[in-house]
Amino acid sequence: MIFYFSGTGNSAAVAQITAKELGDTAIDIIGKQAEDYDLSQEDYLGFVFPVYAWAAPEVMLRFAEGIGHTDAYVFAIATFSNVAGMAVEQFSEIVPLKSGFGIVMPDNYPVTDHIIDTKESSMRKLGEAKVRLAEVIARIRNRDEVFDVKRGENARENTYVKAPVFNSEWRKTKPYHVSDACVGCGLCEKKCPAGAVRMQEGKPVWIKEDCYLCMACLNFCPAEAIDYGIHSSGRWRYTFKGFSEENYF
Repeated sequence: MIFYFSGTGNSAAVAQITAKELGDTAIDIIGKQAEDYDLSQEDYLGFVFPVYAWAAPEVMLRFAEGIGHTDAYVFAIATFSNVAGMAVEQFSEIVPLKSGFGIVMPDNYPVTDHIIDTKESSMRKLGEAKVRLAEVIARIRNRDEVFDVKRGENARENTYVKAPVFNSEWRKTKPYHVSDACVGCGLCEKKCPAGAVRMQEGKPVWIKEDCYLCMACLNFCPAEAIDYGIHSSGRWRYTFKGFSEENYF
């Protein structure tokens, strides 16, 4: 069984492809409770998640706390745009892992004061990620016991000091705003895993002070009408549409 959380599709795709190759099942954790699953007969137990501020998303960490004892080969795959810090090692403190892997994928955060990815760099990353995922699956099938993740500098401080600040102070919905380009399709409400968006009078309204800050609402918006803060307007927006470049042009 492979549990996953995904905002804009990277981790969902990795989980689903991995599950298919292993003859297993991928399950989105949103709306689920770990305690409801009997894992005693599982051959593999996997967790796939994006890295937010050098850590697994808080929603995935809370879900993992409900995982009981299992004799399965337990692994995690983290997707991230740059480095992961010690996200996988921290996760292993909740659910002890046999292995942990990192896969670099396109960035979906066009909201900071610097640009991490463009359409062109995203296509390069996808090509490399396809190869990397095949390698990771082979190592899982081989039951390797290894942590193979790009941690980056100051990994421990980033994960154990800065990530809690992200969860307590940075995940605010107030900076979201909507332009007149909004067509009222409601996709943002449908895609929000935190249930933080509601359509009111044909426009999205953020009804919670905090969300997961997964950027699903912003990146899935077909009219690019949703922005966050002052930097996202006009920037490349990304959702996973496959590993082939032709899907994005």
